[in-house]
Amino acid sequence: MIEMVNKPIMLDGAHNVRELGGYQTSDGRTTKNGVFLRGDGTHALTDQDLRKLREVGVSLVVDMRSPDEVEKFPSRFYTDDNVRYENIIMFDGLQSLFAGKGIQNSMAGLYCCLLDECKEQYAKIFRLFIDNEGVSLFHCTAGKDRTGVVAMLLLNLAGVPDEMIMADYSVSENNMSGLFDRQQEQLKRMGIVVPEYVFGSPAEDMKKTLIYLDTKYNGAAEYLKLCGLSKHEVDILKTRFIE
Repeated sequence: MIEMVNKPIMLDGAHNVRELGGYQTSDGRTTKNGVFLRGDGTHALTDQDLRKLREVGVSLVVDMRSPDEVEKFPSRFYTDDNVRYENIIMFDGLQSLFAGKGIQNSMAGLYCCLLDECKEQYAKIFRLFIDNEGVSLFHCTAGKDRTGVVAMLLLNLAGVPDEMIMADYSVSENNMSGLFDRQQEQLKRMGIVVPEYVFGSPAEDMKKTLIYLDTKYNGAAEYLKLCGLSKHEVDILKTRFIE
């Protein structure tokens, strides 16, 4: 299944920007290319990277990083007049990352916490997707956690099987391996102790999150309605994303 996951777009300043299109759904349809890109940080993109992403149609960038991340490493798209840039904050820095119960043993706890606590933010993000006619790029720092939950909701909404959603999530660890090693060293030098699992993306974490989404919310469509989206808005998303 891993070999079927979309490869990252070749960019100099990012390592985990990739298509959500081309995945088969349970009813034999396919998610469309040129609708959604998931990604890691956009602060180190080169001018050539920016041109490449504009050429593939990016017209909206949703940055889910916290204020301290954005301040230290501003997105290159923040000053791009040709692309709409929106910062939707999902959680506020490392302290809140480990504040919730159940987060201490795996990242799945954080993902379930995001589903429970960030309904307002998800409503904003998905309405931005609905309003955008070009390609929507959504990202955080590593393109794994905050980005992974949004990608999971989109793929689940489209009817992509759980195994494919888990595979799409789990490749981030490999795509970002070099960067994760450097981040661990930087944090150690700063005296910040972060559990090893923060730098991984085992399929089991996404499996637990999908089970939670199904058992508590009855899937992405019903979850998004709980967030405040109408059935019509949910249908627009599905129609746009599925061939």
